[in-house]
Amino acid sequence: MSPHLRDPRPQSTSLDVDVQRTTVRVRLLRAGEGAAAVAIAAGAAVPGLVEGGALQAALDLSGGRIEFPGLPGCAGWCFGAHAGDRLVGVVYVCTPVDFVLSHHGEQRAWLARSVAEIEILAVEEGFRGSGAGTALLDHAERYLGDQGVRVFVAKVDAGDMPVMRWYRHRGYRLADIGESCILDTPSGATSINAGQAHERQWRLAIKAPGHAVVRGLRGLHLTPDTLP
Repeated sequence: MSPHLRDPRPQSTSLDVDVQRTTVRVRLLRAGEGAAAVAIAAGAAVPGLVEGGALQAALDLSGGRIEFPGLPGCAGWCFGAHAGDRLVGVVYVCTPVDFVLSHHGEQRAWLARSVAEIEILAVEEGFRGSGAGTALLDHAERYLGDQGVRVFVAKVDAGDMPVMRWYRHRGYRLADIGESCILDTPSGATSINAGQAHERQWRLAIKAPGHAVVRGLRGLHLTPDTLP
């Protein structure tokens, strides 16, 4: 999807953390920072990302709050980690649009406001291993949790053990290849997975703050059975 941005709602959120004796501030990106954000993601070899593409144009135009016209409740958020005036890391989190649109009515609306996918998390090479990535993820989870997001997911390359360990150490449960996680919504149960394998095999990383992700006979599920 190539989102056309509307003007974002005013945002004033940031977090200061010390990494490698350097203070890093995490905040929503501002208009004009798209090229720098996409360059960092491209440097981390994020699959499918095109420099100068739709995401860069959207971020340059309107900053880190992206609305998707015609898709009520669907949006994207891009946070940056800054060392002084320099952008050193980014995380882009958005509504899993294809998954949400496969549902209807109130269940679609609930999923749109309750589930967010981490599509990009990248840190400049000199800051990798510094804690900047953790700061970005923590900030995104807290910020979006305050907006009503209850479930966070990421699709992880099944052959990338360091990335899978990284997510595990931050409270995420890794589904097996092809395994789904059942979500109990007010309109009934549904399930989410990492999607079809093409050139790569993917595993779903999932976290629901305040809930455990456990494995049952039908795959992963959250406890308690129904999210509040």
